[in-house]
Amino acid sequence: MKKTTALAIAVLIALAAAPCGRNEAQAAPAPTDAAHLIIVFHVSEDRLGDFLPIMTGVNEDMAGEEGFMNAVVYRDADDPLTFTLIEQWESRALHEAHYERIVEAGGWANILAMLTQAPVLRYNDKL
Repeated sequence: MKKTTALAIAVLIALAAAPCGRNEAQAAPAPTDAAHLIIVFHVSEDRLGDFLPIMTGVNEDMAGEEGFMNAVVYRDADDPLTFTLIEQWESRALHEAHYERIVEAGGWANILAMLTQAPVLRYNDKL
């Protein structure tokens, strides 16, 4: 009976120490060279109707881009004409290739024409 009790206690300790939910093997590892780009846009009030669909469709529109992982758009709570776009890419090089394509196609010039000032673009490292 003592062996059974000791075994039961060992099993309980092992279960208590095991992580709940997804374990480390199931979690998708973040690429070590992932690029996190943050862009702040100040939109002209008369172009807001053109700008909003671009921001609300950013994930769907870029889903086919090589290296694109995710994007989140925030609208400033105190200034509804200011937006922050945070993009995650597999690498900075893949984002830069995407950026070159949209510049060449005229898409970036279209966005710039909707703004009251040049956007602030910064690559960031996740801590």
